[in-house]
Amino acid sequence: MVKQERAGRTRRAVLLAAADTFADAGFESASLIDISRRAGVSKGALYFHFVSKQALADGVRAAAAREIGAAALQARRCAGPALQSLIDFSHELARLVREDVVVRAGVQLGQGGRGGAADAWRSLGAVFGRLLERAHAAGELHPGTDLRQAAELLTTLAAGLVLLAPDDGDRLRPEAVHSLWTAALPALVPAERCAAYRV
Repeated sequence: MVKQERAGRTRRAVLLAAADTFADAGFESASLIDISRRAGVSKGALYFHFVSKQALADGVRAAAAREIGAAALQARRCAGPALQSLIDFSHELARLVREDVVVRAGVQLGQGGRGGAADAWRSLGAVFGRLLERAHAAGELHPGTDLRQAAELLTTLAAGLVLLAPDDGDRLRPEAVHSLWTAALPALVPAERCAAYRV
């Protein structure tokens, strides 16, 4: 049991060090020696858990996907207005990318041609679509709103925020997400209802 706990701690330390290194230097420039030093483990211990740099990158992306997936699940289970859940989820997604190095590195790795980026954005679009369907069923949206187009628009806006963030960290600040929703909300709900949502 103690050995398993120690192995789990080592694996987490290596993943966190890899995420830090990938976020700072990028995949190509990151070295396994740097990662093992940053994690405070031997290269042998690193290889015990991850057989290659690509395996490490896959581990970081998987850990990031779990965090984002947990936030999406929480948004879908929220009992309040669906559109508010969607707004809150977008703020949480921005916070995760801004503050959680594993999520930030996982998103960056996904965009670097290491696979999974298109699937990740499709999954995010599906979450937006389900929440918009709930909002539509509850009468929150403009009558006749094209839910597919609305989900695509919100996915594109979220992707833009995340993809441009490495060059401009301010894009993920709460004020930036607030501004985005201030502009997008009137396209989704009647003007007299906009004030009912915390953007």
